Amino acid sequence: MKPLALLETVAGPLVAAALALTLLTAWTAGGQAGSAPRLAISDGRVHMATNADATSAYFTIRNSGAADDELVSVSTPISTDVGFSFHTYTGYAGRMWMTESLPIPADGLLGMTASGANIMLGSPPRLTPGQIVPFTLRFRHSPPIHTTAVVVRPGTWTPAKAT
Repeated sequence: MKPLALLETVAGPLVAAALALTLLTAWTAGGQAGSAPRLAISDGRVHMATNADATSAYFTIRNSGAADDELVSVSTPISTDVGFSFHTYTGYAGRMWMTESLPIPADGLLGMTASGANIMLGSPPRLTPGQIVPFTLRFRHSPPIHTTAVVVRPGTWTPAKAT
């Protein structure tokens, strides 16, 4: 093979490798390499069921990390029928749909509410105000978190003050 032909054959891959190395170096120097979500759970609550079909659970999930994450599943001993729902309202008209996961943005939060994202619990047992319910929250990138929620009457919960 002639030297010029050899240079033409390897020039493209060499330029691509040099560009990739430069971009990875910049990404690392910018503090993004190895960053991960850092999750903290607060404000856990479960609504007392107003019917035997379903109720909802809510948490605030703060992500102080530099990478996004997703809540992908939840388990609790009070229900085997657990899923995620999302509600939107326009005036007095509402719409609800089920979703496979709930996003938790980097340096942000997922604040669950009755009029937004929440955890649906099918066929709940009889719950009493003040009862503590265990939950395990599982995420796409972070390890599972075991937490609890307090049972409250719908419309009576007040969030903790931000610190």
